[in-house]
Amino acid sequence: MPSQREEALLRINSFVVLIGDQEFAFAEAGPLTSATDPEAPTPDKRHAHRYAPVILRRAVSTSRELYDWRRAIVSGKKDRRDVVIRQLSAPGGDVVNSWRLVNAWPLRWSGPSFNALRSDIAFEELELTFDDLIWGG
Repeated sequence: MPSQREEALLRINSFVVLIGDQEFAFAEAGPLTSATDPEAPTPDKRHAHRYAPVILRRAVSTSRELYDWRRAIVSGKKDRRDVVIRQLSAPGGDVVNSWRLVNAWPLRWSGPSFNALRSDIAFEELELTFDDLIWGG
């Protein structure tokens, strides 16, 4: 009977995100989705594909960097950046996987909702659209 090689299960709670060359701390990133529309072939007979937007979510701080990036796009500036999501083996551990969102730009920025009856952490979200998704990039 052939032996099966066991692979370590990779966790989703240890990751870092780089926007351009700058590292940001996020609470959530994803989902990473590539989809095909089999009913819409391209002129070269390949299937048309698309990438679903990726949402980055983090606690609000006094930093306006993500909001300012969105404002630059709204004002007409072409400010596309590669975004790299690196999955780590453990907090502070080695990179075990990475995905590069090529030419990403913020499609949407959302700030926190406020509620005087709750004491939750305030979050901001950045929804990114991009040209290509490369696993290992």
